[in-house]
Amino acid sequence: MDVLAGLATGIVTLVVVGGGLVVVGFVVLFRRRGDRGIRSSNPSGIDALNRKAGTLLVKLDDAVRDADDEIGYALAQFGPEKSRPYGDAVANARAKVTEAFRLKQALDDAVPDSDRQRREWTLQIIALCEQAEASLTDQATRFTELRSREVNAAGTLDDLRRRIETTAGRLATSRALLADLAKTYAPSTLAAVTANPAEAEKALTTASTGADAAAPAISQTGVNDVSTQLAEASQAAHRADQLLDAVDRTARDLAAASTALADLRTRSTADVAEAKALKAPDAETGEAILDAVGVVENALAETTKDPVADLDRIGDAVAQLDLALASARNQAQRLEHARTAYLGTVVSATNQIATTREFIAGHGGSVEARTRLAEAERQFTIAQAAADPVEALDTIRRSVTLAQDADALARYDAMGAR
Repeated sequence: MDVLAGLATGIVTLVVVGGGLVVVGFVVLFRRRGDRGIRSSNPSGIDALNRKAGTLLVKLDDAVRDADDEIGYALAQFGPEKSRPYGDAVANARAKVTEAFRLKQALDDAVPDSDRQRREWTLQIIALCEQAEASLTDQATRFTELRSREVNAAGTLDDLRRRIETTAGRLATSRALLADLAKTYAPSTLAAVTANPAEAEKALTTASTGADAAAPAISQTGVNDVSTQLAEASQAAHRADQLLDAVDRTARDLAAASTALADLRTRSTADVAEAKALKAPDAETGEAILDAVGVVENALAETTKDPVADLDRIGDAVAQLDLALASARNQAQRLEHARTAYLGTVVSATNQIATTREFIAGHGGSVEARTRLAEAERQFTIAQAAADPVEALDTIRRSVTLAQDADALARYDAMGAR
């Protein structure tokens, strides 16, 4: 009986296990066939989704930038309490844009993705954009209604005229600052802002024209049907301020870059001396160190009037030397060197991101350019939060590279649009 029971149990177990194998085999086969079905699905469908996602991303990125400008106007007009829902909507939309650009970067990077992943991520991008757009549209509609009910047109016009006058007073100072900078720095360092005073002057003319057009229809009680004219004029005045602010920011960035460059030259000279005195663990490492030393010495020997470009060039050379010295340096030395190298690289990243952001704001840019810029900003944030100095340095270097790529793409897009 025991033998028969054991035999029966064995048969049942075999059937169950065999059945399990059949089921598992069927599921695996089904999944594989399913994957093949997805991979062999009409590629034009994914392409169409990708085009839609790209269009929505560019549209929403511009909408968030415009909404940021609108918040300042809303705060001045209605105060923080009534403006808070709009500010919350913009912050929420900006977070969704950031996440959408992160997904777009994942689609564009060198890591291969399955068609399933590409479709899912693209659909997520579309969903994020549509959600953010709906939120912004709702709040914009609410604000339009609020303006039509509560706008103090007479007071708004007075504030606008004072703002135009104040900004106009900055034009001469901005032109003089650019002239002084041109004596010290290469034209390439100022190319992004050289035309800013002229563009700001045009924007102020637009603002003044809008204010003059609205003025006759305004009564002291506040006529509401000119609110759109005043909003557009205010936005033009704000744009003029932004253009002149960019000139001031460029002057600060170039001064910071010059200081960082002097420090980098001093540190790099010390690194070269250290490398030459260091005993390499093997012949191959020794040869790599000598080659890297030569690259750094050549970079140090070259001088230009572009401190940001010099920072990038010497920084790249030092990065090569760091790699060669990695096995010969101890951990404490690597950490200390990473901390000091980070300071110069963060200046480059700050400058490049700001320059690219301003260029895209003024001239537009493809979804590819905006994706690189968003990823550069994300990497910058990650670098600032990194506890490991080596990780922070690697991350901020990625940020610089991505911002440079974004800038190049945006300028190429602008050339094609002419």
